[in-house]
Amino acid sequence: MDWNALLVPVLRYTLLAAVATVGVAYLVFSTGLTLLLLAGAGVLFVVLGAGEAGAAPAAGVGGAESADSGNMVEGMELLPGSSSNYSVRAKLLFYGLGLVVWNLVGLAVLLP
Repeated sequence: MDWNALLVPVLRYTLLAAVATVGVAYLVFSTGLTLLLLAGAGVLFVVLGAGEAGAAPAAGVGGAESADSGNMVEGMELLPGSSSNYSVRAKLLFYGLGLVVWNLVGLAVLLP
């Protein structure tokens, strides 16, 4: 896996998009409840991004190991194709991680 290819979506979605979302939501609503709701949405996005379901063979796990699953593996990659075309799975995963992290930072600042 090319870790450098993951740098762009991490910067774009985890830092920029998530900070903008959390900042705007806090400025508009000015409450910690909004941060908690956004953190919950972030966890949901992480689950959706990390747990993308693929086709499973009827034979179960044993059949999956011996089956030709070339198409299934390609569809489950974080960065299919070129580095400029990020999958929805990668976008959800990194945006959700950003929402969770930045909401925790916001709540930590508000609590003391």
